Order: sequence, then C-alpha cells, then structure tokens
Amino acid sequence: MTAPVAPNPFDALLAELIPSRPETTPVRGPWTKAEQDAHWNALCEAVGTPGTPRPQPKAGRQAA
Repeated sequence: MTAPVAPNPFDALLAELIPSRPETTPVRGPWTKAEQDAHWNALCEAVGTPGTPRPQPKAGRQAA
C-alpha cells in the first residue's frame, strides 16, 4: 500500500477562477441637458466660480 500524497498547494491555486478582464460596465447614452447643467454647476462650484455661464459651441461645430 502506498502512503497518501499530501495535496499540492499549487493545485489549489491553479483551480481558482482568475478573471481575464474586468466586468463590463453598462453602456450609457448621451447626457441629458439636465445632467449637463448639473455637472457644469458642480464644476463651477468646485473651482469657486458659481453661476458662470456655460461656453457656447463655436460656429461650424455640432452641439452634442
């Protein structure tokens, strides 16, 4: 009769699931006008310039 073989710790490591890439994040559509305004206002507050108007797109460029 042969002696029992101790489990190899590397076998346990190799058996673990190793993710190959991060979980995907849900796809977001374009920001709504309200979301854009809220974001702009938060940025202005953060840099100490509350109430600054948003820049207007230049002629020839499409607004998002």
